[in-house]
Amino acid sequence: MADTTHEHTINDALGEVLQQLRPSAWSVRSEELKTLVGTNARPDILIEEPAGWPVVIEAEKASRPSAERDALDRLNRVVSASQRQIESVVALIYPKSLHDLSGAVLIDEIMRTGDFEYALYSRTLSGEAERLPESGWLRGDVRSLALLLHRASTPPARVERLARTLDEGIEAAATVFTRLHPERAERSVGDQLGRILRQGDDQAGQTRRMAMTVIANALIFHAALAVANLRVDEDGGRPVRPLDAFVIESGVFDLAALADEWRAILRVNYWPIFASALELLRVMPAISEGRVLEALWRPVLSLVQSGITRSHDLIGLIFQRLIADREFLAPYFTRPAAAALLAGLALPAARPPRGAAWGDAAAIGALQIGDFACGTGTLLSAAYQRVSLLHEFEGGDPADLHQRLMQDGLVGLDVLNIAVHFTATMLAAAHPEVPFEGDCLLTMPYGAWSNGGADIAVGSLDLLDAQVKPDMLDYAAAVTAGGRRPEHVRDLVTRVGHSRFDLVIMNPPYASPTNPEAQDETAKVPPFAAFETTPEQQAAMSKRASAFARAEGACAHGNAGLASNFMDLADAKVRPEGAVALVLPLSALSGQSWEATRQRWRDRYSNIIVVTIAAAGARSRAFSADTAIAECLFVGWRAEPPASQLAAFATLYELPRNANSAALLAEQIANAAAEPRNGFSAYSRSTLQLGDTVMGHVLFGELPEEGPWTVAGILDPELPHFALRLASGELTHLGRTDLDPIAIPMAKIQDVGDRGPLHRDIKADAQRGTLRGPFVIHKPPRAPVPTIPILWGHRTQEERRLIVDSDAEGEIRRVQPSGQEKIDHEAERVITTASRIHFNRDLQFNSHSLIIALTESPVIGGQAWPTVAMHDKMHEAAFSLWCNSTLGLVMYWWMANKRQRGRGNIGVSLMPLIPTLDTRDLTAEQHVAAARAFEEFKDRRFLPFDQIDEDPARHELDRRLLVDVLGLDESIVAPGGTIDLLRRKLAAEPQIHGGKQRRVIFTDDGERYEPRDDR
Repeated sequence: MADTTHEHTINDALGEVLQQLRPSAWSVRSEELKTLVGTNARPDILIEEPAGWPVVIEAEKASRPSAERDALDRLNRVVSASQRQIESVVALIYPKSLHDLSGAVLIDEIMRTGDFEYALYSRTLSGEAERLPESGWLRGDVRSLALLLHRASTPPARVERLARTLDEGIEAAATVFTRLHPERAERSVGDQLGRILRQGDDQAGQTRRMAMTVIANALIFHAALAVANLRVDEDGGRPVRPLDAFVIESGVFDLAALADEWRAILRVNYWPIFASALELLRVMPAISEGRVLEALWRPVLSLVQSGITRSHDLIGLIFQRLIADREFLAPYFTRPAAAALLAGLALPAARPPRGAAWGDAAAIGALQIGDFACGTGTLLSAAYQRVSLLHEFEGGDPADLHQRLMQDGLVGLDVLNIAVHFTATMLAAAHPEVPFEGDCLLTMPYGAWSNGGADIAVGSLDLLDAQVKPDMLDYAAAVTAGGRRPEHVRDLVTRVGHSRFDLVIMNPPYASPTNPEAQDETAKVPPFAAFETTPEQQAAMSKRASAFARAEGACAHGNAGLASNFMDLADAKVRPEGAVALVLPLSALSGQSWEATRQRWRDRYSNIIVVTIAAAGARSRAFSADTAIAECLFVGWRAEPPASQLAAFATLYELPRNANSAALLAEQIANAAAEPRNGFSAYSRSTLQLGDTVMGHVLFGELPEEGPWTVAGILDPELPHFALRLASGELTHLGRTDLDPIAIPMAKIQDVGDRGPLHRDIKADAQRGTLRGPFVIHKPPRAPVPTIPILWGHRTQEERRLIVDSDAEGEIRRVQPSGQEKIDHEAERVITTASRIHFNRDLQFNSHSLIIALTESPVIGGQAWPTVAMHDKMHEAAFSLWCNSTLGLVMYWWMANKRQRGRGNIGVSLMPLIPTLDTRDLTAEQHVAAARAFEEFKDRRFLPFDQIDEDPARHELDRRLLVDVLGLDESIVAPGGTIDLLRRKLAAEPQIHGGKQRRVIFTDDGERYEPRDDR
């Protein structure tokens, strides 16, 4: 077919389609001359948004090099009319189906085809060009292209630069304020700021910086309202005055006039944004006020002139640097890329909420979306923006949708008043010119809040109560609005009711109210120790939260932390067929204290998607900005009963660099998860790829009936399949589909032995108030030959051999005669659990060498080494060889909670469920062979497990176990064989090596370390 259509014609047609997709949000011009400063070259298509930066499309019908050259040439150019710099350019290749069409037929094909190829060039902080993808091309339809163009209008580098500018201005303003009102001399001023922001005492000047942030934010939003021409008189007369109208000749702000203007704005609404800011102005003495605002004026002016009034990235970056009480509240604020990823998964384009079309104004306008720990509002804003864009692409009116969702659909709650302030700013700034009433953005009560301090609240968790108190929401709304009593409290009670929400999206706090390491009377009870709550209030709050966790149908567990309570809250609030989307600690997938929650997911949710990051460090496995633990994303749709138990486990090799990459990956994951699949016993795989760059993979499989969801976060997609088959008794040949699996007799540890007691049932610690156990532990032992020997803690270098010595001694605790009999009885019970076999429950893969350690004679197992008493002592040798072999490591690693860097933890209650060699299936001759091998190996030193690929002792142990004991063919352990390849895969797994940069080298008199350059 002839290639007859000129590129200019296709450019014009594409520009027309893009303009139709967002008619009121952006301006699209194609093939216009004299558009750029300093060049006669014209951009193929120029897209401009009022609150963003210009984006250019350079398109070609076939020549990729030409499209890329033109794209790079346009980058950093300046648009003549707006004088704004171009920081994002898309190189686009038109599909052949467009090459010979024109008119309406061409428009229809542009709307229909999914074969556009494109790459995004962006300007980095250093001014260089960054390409997405790094190589190759993205592929999609015109709506996917439009989403990319919208996101590209807010370049991450530009946002970061502006965040730094604002940050510097805030610091300067805080410095001016402190110079005029020193903290010690003027404590009352700083403390008043803290009370307004509900921060308590002025903590090392942090509250002052937060106050400056609130004021700066109000100034920025004021500028947005002025640009939007908001009318503030009751008769709709005059618009909001611009900021420069309040600067007097000396460069100082006219404080009284500015305050009057904010009061005029409050008569329209916008209470969460301006009420606190106005109170702050009122508290700060006038002599310093003007100078403080003068310090803020320059950065605010820079941001206003840049047009950036609607970026949650900006607010989030600033707020995360200033938040107080991190230690106790443990608020982990979601990175913008993670927010885009989670929102994209929870609101896939192919699955509109309520089964309606995205263009259905009635259905989409009736959506309820809630975040009950909203923080900076990043997640709620990301979800709202996605709904608005998808609605707009299908012909909806985003301004009308904005008013409806702000008034009736969006719920953002937090215990931090400043958090609600920023959330309101981000949501309202989408359409600042559109007033609204009835918003549900509330600062929830925390601690004592009414009735003379008798009423105790635990923030949003109080909404777990099916009958929410109207006066509590009245109080919350009044706090948010600076004391203004709302008129719509009854509506608020309905808005936050059970089973109402189409989407609950949250990054809840993780802090745990149970803290075994600090349980004396004066210890603070996280997460209830923020905002200067008293010990009595903390105890009352902990009791209230525990009552919710014990309620019928609750799944929360104290050891899991508050995140599990917030999952209960999400489950209570989401409606049937609605979605829950959460950022959670990785332990939610494998921790024993999360088992009830995982069972809830199995019972009530379908189409489950779990996303993790396979990287070495804990921080690099996090979706939050400042947590030091690994995290996961959970997305599921409420369905009782679930349609199937199939789930999609997506593993990313790193957190996406920005929201553009994240949104593209979310689309791939969502599309892959939506493909129909039948049940199967192992995992199938789909690759995640941006252009030529592999970004991760998705594994699909059935959820286990019980226990951890072990597939998450694994870098090598073949290892889950191998581990799953091994647990079921099949040793598969890695890389060989032509060979049948080898049968291996497998059982669970509880089938061959009994686990010993938890360490807290052994040790009594009067200093910390933990008096459950009957023994006082002496470490090291007091006597050369202890009467009651105990293997308590780790001594890494002394635990390289299969036989270890006890390291502690137990002394029976002495109490009043009336209670001594009970203590003695409990001590005797613990003594009967003594065994030679000890299990490493907290295995540092990149440091430890043993999973099972044996002592020469039975001893009590302690904190690090609980006991396993074999049902048949003749099985001890075979059990030890298996557990310390490569296959034993696979089973431990498969089942462990791997939230910390290079470490796997298995609680005592989970230990019995670990798959292991069924020693009952071995013959007497095989047990004799195992005992002989154990005797030969008991004095050999083993390298740490992260060096399993280079450990001759481990290699020989594998051969003796698999060939000499189990009778397998020698080829299974030969160089290049299955076990050899398995060891190399395990050593390369980030969860095991944890990025460790040194290797252990054995010497005649001990061991030393040397650097390694392969990680």
